[in-house]
Amino acid sequence: MVWYGQQPHDHVITLIQKATFLIYPSECYETFGLTIIEAFACGTPVIASRLGAMAEIVEDGKTGLLFTPEDAEDLAAKVQWAWDHPKEMAEMGINARREYEEKYTAEKNYQMLMDIYQMAIENHKRR
Repeated sequence: MVWYGQQPHDHVITLIQKATFLIYPSECYETFGLTIIEAFACGTPVIASRLGAMAEIVEDGKTGLLFTPEDAEDLAAKVQWAWDHPKEMAEMGINARREYEEKYTAEKNYQMLMDIYQMAIENHKRR
């Protein structure tokens, strides 16, 4: 393991692309885990705490692994499992990239936003 300290965003993305998995150990109720989405875009599965948006973005066993918040032993067990199962983690990386393409690209988000606007317009007209 290497500690790089603060790095430029482009370098961080390169590191995420090369990683076997990304650990997102936040103990806070995040509103949206952009780092998780960046990892998915890179095809990198995520090990995250089973808390808030993280638990909604990462599908346990499909796009990464979830651990119990504030449980270091559970986190260590998930990291060990991930390290010991590179084929399964590679498959989760493929699933993570697919999830990114299905939900988080600019094009997909634009279409979702337009659908929301269209639904709001239709609801307004009904009133």
